[in-house]
Amino acid sequence: YSMQSLAFIHLRRRLPDIERPFVSPLGMAGPIFTIAIGVLTLCFQLTDPVYRQGVLGVAVWFAAGVAWFAAVGRHRLVLSPEEAFALDHDAD
Repeated sequence: YSMQSLAFIHLRRRLPDIERPFVSPLGMAGPIFTIAIGVLTLCFQLTDPVYRQGVLGVAVWFAAGVAWFAAVGRHRLVLSPEEAFALDHDAD
């Protein structure tokens, strides 16, 4: 959720005038609040010994996925319509 909220903030700053099918009712406060909740939740999970092992296991699995993508997956990409739009409307 935190990464999605960061992407939301980045898009709002980079392309503020594009038409959007959904408008956040909380504006920029919504993603900031979501980031705070996500970070706080992660901190609480890491301080609880019951969840720590699971959270760290997921982090290792995620890192393995990132490594695979860096080595293999990025060479097999096909642009989605949203990505093609983003590349065509790149705000410089």
